Amino acid sequence: MTLWAWVGETAERLRSDGHLVLADTVAGMPQLAAAGDVARLKAELPSALRAAREVTGAPWLASYLRYWPLAARVRHGREGAGALADAEALLRAAHPAGAGHTAEHCCAAACAAENVLGCYANIDGPGHVVDRAALLTDLRTQVQPGQPAFESLALAHADMLVDDERPDEAVRHLDEQAARVRAAGAEVGLHYGFGYVRALRHQDRYGDALAVLDHLARNGLPRWPRGVPRADADRRIRFERARLLAWLARTGAGAAQDAVAALPDVREADAHPHLRLAWTEAAEHLVEHGAVRNDWRLGVTLTTWARHLERVGAHRPCLELSLSATRLAAARGARWVAHGALRRAQRALGAIRRGDDLREDLAEARGYVERIPAAEPPVPAEHLLGHLRDEEPDRVDPERQADLVLAALAHLPEDTALLNALGQVGRTLMLTDVAVGPQWEQVRRAPGDQTAALALLESLLHDDDTAGVRTLIRTLSGAVAEQRAPV
Repeated sequence: MTLWAWVGETAERLRSDGHLVLADTVAGMPQLAAAGDVARLKAELPSALRAAREVTGAPWLASYLRYWPLAARVRHGREGAGALADAEALLRAAHPAGAGHTAEHCCAAACAAENVLGCYANIDGPGHVVDRAALLTDLRTQVQPGQPAFESLALAHADMLVDDERPDEAVRHLDEQAARVRAAGAEVGLHYGFGYVRALRHQDRYGDALAVLDHLARNGLPRWPRGVPRADADRRIRFERARLLAWLARTGAGAAQDAVAALPDVREADAHPHLRLAWTEAAEHLVEHGAVRNDWRLGVTLTTWARHLERVGAHRPCLELSLSATRLAAARGARWVAHGALRRAQRALGAIRRGDDLREDLAEARGYVERIPAAEPPVPAEHLLGHLRDEEPDRVDPERQADLVLAALAHLPEDTALLNALGQVGRTLMLTDVAVGPQWEQVRRAPGDQTAALALLESLLHDDDTAGVRTLIRTLSGAVAEQRAPV
């Protein structure tokens, strides 16, 4: 039984027992999670838990309801370390101490362990292979073919094998688990196909992976529930197809126009964080082929996405995406942006356990960045801002402007107007976390410089950096107190 079939039957039973609102919540929460609507899930959770207390004979219901806000963060939002403590707490609540994994508080449709496994995969899939394998081993005998959790855990096991560089075993595992599901008289869910696609892609079997996607589109989607479930599956098929076609185009084994036509709009990727890495890989392949434009707007997009991953503790995806951002920025000569992406990649590498496969990629990207020539201002440093203001609006390139402002600051490091300009272009490029470095230096050097302090404050507020704002207030207050202190 697929998740959506289970949800439908469970909601119908709750309705027949008179729990109408709760039935709608049980049916609606998985859809909100698939759409990534964390805010609405959190808003609905308290009333849903109160309603669940009125239902007898369903001790798993509270765990089911608490599962979905977290699933939206982990699956859709790609959260890692930022969600791990919450995921582990939910797992402990579903499996109280001494109860073992047969605890009746855990739902067979949404096992609390799935979010823990998802966090491990988002943080560093290869580095957490042992943790994932141990948790999956504990759960293996507690879920049965035909239960929705069985499919989810089978896919989690296949993902773990792929991350451990055993994609061939992942394919065999999926074959075996699908056979068990069919033997139990249940339907194999559409999402098994995505497990095959990932394993085949890691075996360089791109044609076979495309064949699986075509099969899902022809035979899986029409039988999948309408609305959010079908839209979510269709979206994933399209993003996976774009990634495969883009790689084939880059290697000369496919047509670039087919890959470009398949690439979803960047706004769709922005709305669905779990698909951003697939879009980025496809876009980078097509840029390399000359079929997609590599400009500062692409840089802003990738910077925004990488910073989200860094903020939520998805370290390996952050590293992978930051490496793409570094290479693309270096290719278009954006020195400051490339350095920012490279530093973010370096931080991510330091946060993962198993990074040998990406350490060489980082070294290669560093070489690209080091070869970017420094910008040469066309006018003296003191006249640069006036020159930039006179540029035609349709010819403005914020990345080039940033490099020119930094070159001018090398001559006039205490120039408040230049520091303010750096903050402004940093906000445009979503690199305020980098721009605040020189701004902080000036504020600490001259705390009485109100213009510099206001420019820094703007950068901190743009980043919602409340800790930085408090530090700024303490710095300025301390300087005032020091000036007033008697000699």
